[in-house]
Amino acid sequence: MWWDKSFDKFKYISEKILDSNIEEYPFKHVVIEDLLSKEHLDMILNDSQIHFDEVENTKELIETLFKKNYAVQTFPGCIVNPSEYIERYEKKDFPIGKGKDLPIEAFGMTFRLTQYNNPLIKELVEYMNGMEFKDALVRKFDLKFETNIVTAIQKNLSHYEISPHPDVREKGLTYLLNINKDSSIDDEPVHTHLLKFKKEWEFIYDYWKTNLSENRCWVPWDWCDTAKMTNKNNSIVIFSPDVDTLHGVKLNYDHTKFQRTQLYGNLMGIGKVIPQMNWRKLEAMNAR
Repeated sequence: MWWDKSFDKFKYISEKILDSNIEEYPFKHVVIEDLLSKEHLDMILNDSQIHFDEVENTKELIETLFKKNYAVQTFPGCIVNPSEYIERYEKKDFPIGKGKDLPIEAFGMTFRLTQYNNPLIKELVEYMNGMEFKDALVRKFDLKFETNIVTAIQKNLSHYEISPHPDVREKGLTYLLNINKDSSIDDEPVHTHLLKFKKEWEFIYDYWKTNLSENRCWVPWDWCDTAKMTNKNNSIVIFSPDVDTLHGVKLNYDHTKFQRTQLYGNLMGIGKVIPQMNWRKLEAMNAR
C-alpha cells in the first residue's frame, strides 16, 4: 500500500486516539486534551490564513475570509448570502422563536478553508483525511459499516446555531478539534454542548431506538440540559452518533476579534439516505 513518508510526523495523533479512554457520560465519547504537538499547534495558531488581526466590522471579516480562500458552507441553520447576513447582523435581525422545520432561534454563517498556503498544515489535513487516521477512528469505535471521511478547517460566525441533535443515522463518527487562537477563548460562549434529555423528553431515546425508518432530528434547547462543554483549546471530542449523543452549539460573540475555529470532521456512511423526521412530531407525542 502506498504511503507518503511525510505523514509519519502525524502518526502520534492516531496513536493518541487508540490509547484514549472512552468516557460514558453523558454518552460514549472520547476527549483528548493537547492532541496536537506544540510544534503543530503553534504552526496553526501562528498561521495568518487561520488566525489574523482584528477587523473593523463583519463586512471586512467576510471579505478577509474570502481573500484567504474560505468558502461559504451550506449547512442547516446557516445563511449563505453574505449581504443578507451582514444586514441581519448589523440590525440584530435574526429569527426569534422556534421554526417549523428547525427548532432554532438564529442563523449564522460557516466558512471552510479550501486551499492551504502552509504546506505543513495541508499535510496535516490530508493526514486527517487519510486511511491511517480513519482506521484509528473505526477501530476505536468498532464501526461496522463503510464510510467516507471528511476533515476540514472551519470558522463559525456569530449567531451560528445547531440546536441539540444526536446526528443522523447515516453518520458513523463526528469529531471536533478546537484550534482557537489562544486559551482565553476557553471561557467564551462559543463551544459545543454535550447534553441529555430532561426527564419528560426521555421517551425520545426509545422512540429513536425502535423507529429505524425515521431519521433523528434537531430538538429545542429547552428539552435538554447541558452536561458538559468541550471548551479546551487543542482538545478533540469524538463520538459515534447514537440515540443519546445529543450535542449542539449556539453562538453570540464578537467575531471581529476572533472566530470559533475548529478542525471538524466526520465519517459518513455510504448508502441509502433515511428520511428526516420533524421535531414537531415529537412535540405532539409528548402533548398526548
